[in-house]
Amino acid sequence: MSGLKESIEALLDLNDDVRRAFSDPLGEDGVYEYSVTLMKEEKGKADDDNKKDVLIPSNCHACPLWENRRDDLFYFNPKKADVLSVVASSERSGCILLPDAEEMYENQMKALNIPRSRRALVSLLKCPSSELKKENADKCRPFLKADMVSFSPSVMILFGMDLAHYILGNNRSYEEIRASKRSFKVNGIRTFVTYSQRECIDNPSYKRVVWEDLKIIGKALS
Repeated sequence: MSGLKESIEALLDLNDDVRRAFSDPLGEDGVYEYSVTLMKEEKGKADDDNKKDVLIPSNCHACPLWENRRDDLFYFNPKKADVLSVVASSERSGCILLPDAEEMYENQMKALNIPRSRRALVSLLKCPSSELKKENADKCRPFLKADMVSFSPSVMILFGMDLAHYILGNNRSYEEIRASKRSFKVNGIRTFVTYSQRECIDNPSYKRVVWEDLKIIGKALS
């Protein structure tokens, strides 16, 4: 029975990848239609108490990154959000962003006049990692899909090029996919790409171009 379940999950993943491969993210209209079926929950083997694993990161042991996991990630998110911000991975401290990066993110959101009550911040990888590997991201993708359904945003922002390349399924340059040039549709949600806070801290010259991207995102929200 478990073999059948694994085969079905593999087919779903294949269908997901095929949809991405046969979509043109840089078509004439500048909209990347990436539509997949979001499963409400993933059921695994019952544990000793006959409980079923639901879509909760703390239950996941699908890749080696779980060994670095701490308690649930610390960031106050509302139940619903107009804007969903996504970064590649969480930090070992248990926060989604380190203090300097979080301060930059908060200042960016304030500049766009987006209060905490209207925005949520999540990571694709729910466990700390110094790099985004596809084999690990594939295990966490259902969690991001669940976040998208739960928060029901009108706009999603992908912070970071590795994250954007993974979600959009391409390796286009920043200039080709940045928010000031085009937007995408990911599971029906209008999606924008810009550099991450960490990329800006490591490369201060990025701050100016990110601000240009954020202004376009602000117009999309108005």
